[in-house]
Amino acid sequence: METNQYMDMFLDESHEHLQSLNDGLLGLEDNAEDLSILNEIFRNAHTLKGMSATMGYNRIAELTHEMEDVLDMLRKEQLAVTGDIIDTLFKCIDSLEQMINNVANGDPEDLIDVSDLVAKLSAILRGEDGGAVPVAPKKEETAPAPAATAAPETPAETSEEIGADLPVFLTETEKKLINEAKKTGMRGMYLKVTLAESCLLKSARSYMVMNSLEEVGEVIRIIPPAEDLEQEAFDREFEVILVTTADEEAVQNAVLGISEIEKAETQVIKFGAPATPAPAPVAEQKSTSSAAATAPTPAPAPAPAPKPTSSAPSNAPVSKPSGGGAGGNAAQNAAAQKKSHAGQSVRVDIDKLDTLMNLMGELVINKVRLEQIGQTHRLSELTETLEQMDRVTTDLQNIVMKVRMVPVSQVFNRFPRMVRDVTKELNKEINLTIEGEETELDRTVIDEIGDPIMHLLRNSLDHGIEMPDEREAKGKPRVGEVGLIARHEGNNVVIMVTDDGKGIDADIIRRKAVEKGLYTQEEVEQMDDADAVRIVFLPGFSTAEKISDISGRGVGMDVVRSKIESLSGQVDVETHVNEGSVFKIKLPLTLAIIQAMLVQVQDEMYAIPLASIDSTLSIQPSDIRTVQNNEVIVLRGEIIPIIRMEETLMVPHTQDTNELFVVVVHAGEAKAGIVVDKLIGQQEIVIKTLGNLFMGLKMFSGATVLGDGRVALILDVATMLN
Repeated sequence: METNQYMDMFLDESHEHLQSLNDGLLGLEDNAEDLSILNEIFRNAHTLKGMSATMGYNRIAELTHEMEDVLDMLRKEQLAVTGDIIDTLFKCIDSLEQMINNVANGDPEDLIDVSDLVAKLSAILRGEDGGAVPVAPKKEETAPAPAATAAPETPAETSEEIGADLPVFLTETEKKLINEAKKTGMRGMYLKVTLAESCLLKSARSYMVMNSLEEVGEVIRIIPPAEDLEQEAFDREFEVILVTTADEEAVQNAVLGISEIEKAETQVIKFGAPATPAPAPVAEQKSTSSAAATAPTPAPAPAPAPKPTSSAPSNAPVSKPSGGGAGGNAAQNAAAQKKSHAGQSVRVDIDKLDTLMNLMGELVINKVRLEQIGQTHRLSELTETLEQMDRVTTDLQNIVMKVRMVPVSQVFNRFPRMVRDVTKELNKEINLTIEGEETELDRTVIDEIGDPIMHLLRNSLDHGIEMPDEREAKGKPRVGEVGLIARHEGNNVVIMVTDDGKGIDADIIRRKAVEKGLYTQEEVEQMDDADAVRIVFLPGFSTAEKISDISGRGVGMDVVRSKIESLSGQVDVETHVNEGSVFKIKLPLTLAIIQAMLVQVQDEMYAIPLASIDSTLSIQPSDIRTVQNNEVIVLRGEIIPIIRMEETLMVPHTQDTNELFVVVVHAGEAKAGIVVDKLIGQQEIVIKTLGNLFMGLKMFSGATVLGDGRVALILDVATMLN
């Protein structure tokens, strides 16, 4: 089997399943009695096993198989959920992640030795570790055997007549189950599923079908057997017998909501053979996309009786009909919602989106160029056409931007597990709250913010939250609260890391800053508390009394700041002693196309991002004053330092003027007035990177191509003000 074409799908979906396993185990740790969580964990482990076996990664499949066996015993209540078992399963997930990362890097999967973990899981299965809980088999777990003396309630419901018009043969046990289900308001249904010819992983799709059907009813039998589906030992079709409260359309919708399903044929199982078999309703779908799963390993059902047709009966899970899934309307609504979401998405390589964004940028540049030509030559017809083009390009730009946007949950979902591990390591009691994880950011930004947020969280866990006894002595709850919050603010996204810990003492920061030679005693005494606390973002500064594996290595907050500022963002902190701290990251929604103010310094053009501009004004040279050898202006009672672009750029001064133009900009709490020769106006610009040759030019965040073909450098306001 040629696996290269499936590799990207395997890696993407493996990481998704690993994340789901992490989330599930965290939930199980808090609620060990919730069987729905255990079932979800089991399904993810089983899917990962099937995927890895299909791809030929036997070591990954071996470990997930052992995990699956333990999880199966847990969900059958043959083992008790203990802290030791949870820890072992977490270690398994970590090893699986390493193995999959090795595969992604082109290395062998067996670089990671999992023999100890496999032995540990085997010991748990034997009851030598984790504690087996002997449980008597539950009566409802076994299908009732048909009683020889049981008489049917009405002649129309005799087992011989149930499903007589079906293309498959029903066993006596299956007929009895369908008959019992009817008494509880459910109906028996036959379903024939046809996969698309282009389907890559048939076992994955068949599992997803079964999973969807379990949400609208109970599966009685699968033809061919589930083992054959898992091994892909079938062509493109398989059949299912189920009981459900949903109608035929809802069942079809539940199946067709899955990609790579070509057709779903349903037929209600009737009580009594009709004169002419009614044709089964057929529903089809054409959309395709990638997903991952494999068919579950079923529990054996009673052996079926011989049948005179060519379709062989199969082993399948037999469930008690009264334990069926959602009610009729709820099942239909859920299925419809599932279709509307699951069947409407595709995976797109990020490189293709980058190319699309670059093409969009070129279109914007040419649009601006045409606008300039129209204005220069006063071509009214061109101007009218450009107004229409402007609306189209704006809409297109917005759509391209939205396509690149992904929820911050892709970053946030890795942190609950990290907080859990760090909390245990530090012997603290900490609760993590996450808000706004549906907030969206540009994919480029998402890829870069994980490490800064990770460090801020570790800082709160290690330095912020006190030990439980210390918190109790202060009158606080023993459990510390750490929050991770995301929300929109205008054209920015704000991410906050909060804690209710001991806060940051400004006096301690001042003392450490003097000890490290960063400031003199006189300088720190002139700082207010807010400015003193911001010293933590300077390179090499750390308040840690001892270095730990969690944080306090003297490199961290400065790295956080530089990384966020490289994304055109800002980071700040607000803190109160013994009340807690709030670290606030402010990021632009996108980094590709922005609104900017074009300014001129002598013969050169520069762009200042509009988001950094407070105001523009015209002043006289006499309005500039000198305070402590620094030039300032007074604007509405506020003293604002002046930055002369000629001096900053080291451009020789050519002539004096009676009028100066000032662009007042801000970065965080800092403000300054940039003196320029001329204000050109506001314009939409496309940010282009400067490349490795100009990496040392910290004052510029990039460049843009103007409508007339000239290049304008984009000022990095945060760097200029700091």
